[in-house]
Amino acid sequence: MASTHQSNLRMRYVPTPDEPEVLILGSGSGTVGVARIRCIAGGVGHFSPASEDAFLVSHHLSNFHSDVWVDGRLVEKPANIAGLTSIHDYRRKIDCHMHTAFDTLTFHLPRTALESACPDVHGGRLEDLSIAPSSPVNDPTVRALASAILPTLEFPERISLLYLDHVCSALATHVVTAYGRVSAARTGGMLAPWQERRVKEMIAANLDGEIRLADLAAECRLSVGHFVRAFRRTANTTPYQWLLHRRIDHAKTLMRDGSQTLADVALACGFADQSHFTRTFSRLVGISPRSWRRRNAGVDTVLPAGLPSHAPAEIPFA
Repeated sequence: MASTHQSNLRMRYVPTPDEPEVLILGSGSGTVGVARIRCIAGGVGHFSPASEDAFLVSHHLSNFHSDVWVDGRLVEKPANIAGLTSIHDYRRKIDCHMHTAFDTLTFHLPRTALESACPDVHGGRLEDLSIAPSSPVNDPTVRALASAILPTLEFPERISLLYLDHVCSALATHVVTAYGRVSAARTGGMLAPWQERRVKEMIAANLDGEIRLADLAAECRLSVGHFVRAFRRTANTTPYQWLLHRRIDHAKTLMRDGSQTLADVALACGFADQSHFTRTFSRLVGISPRSWRRRNAGVDTVLPAGLPSHAPAEIPFA
């Protein structure tokens, strides 16, 4: 099998004019890659990925003309491919010829990442994916996840690790649930009190979201998949949503003091900017931060001269 870091992960086998920027999560055999691969004019001709125990989930953002062969057989595709998703099995011999411009969001998922999303079993494992390799399918869940992460790729330096983990974990879980052949599973349990306490302490100490699901799972001595399900059963929410609520709690404490601008509060609580803070706070609390502070602190901090009174539309960064 090919080395992940030398071949398919970074998508270097696709001869686009500009090498795509791949967001890389994890390390070793469990490394996941997220990238937007596009060519704005013409095609890029023929290319083939290396053999690897991994899958590529490609969500097509535009229509394009291509020919794909899997193990020497031409894959049938509809004329309109925009909005559809193809899952490529890197263990197969794949040959592709891109005839026109294209725009695709890709998720590189090694088998180990999918195995971590399997239901908890004694000796159970992911047997395989029941897919027609490289054949486009209409998958609303992948489309929704792609829509959630796509805007953040414009500013990758502003994406929290926990948010990326959250999206990739959700994708892996969906792929296994929708397409996986998995050994018979038993229902997993909840976090033990010490596990719940420790994980919540770790999240609260990293309000910027710069903490990995793998770190939280390791602290609990669980696999990532087991940890995510156990956390949801225990806290009735996901680790990322719990982080958002802790950010809001901390913001309320700072706003009661009344000495900081909303922009300062946003940064202190791990939000990308004031716009992100305002949008998230309004969604979770029901009123804007400015209105909440006016009601609860009795003051409305005067913004420094030159600072705009209305924030721009939010980009949903975590």
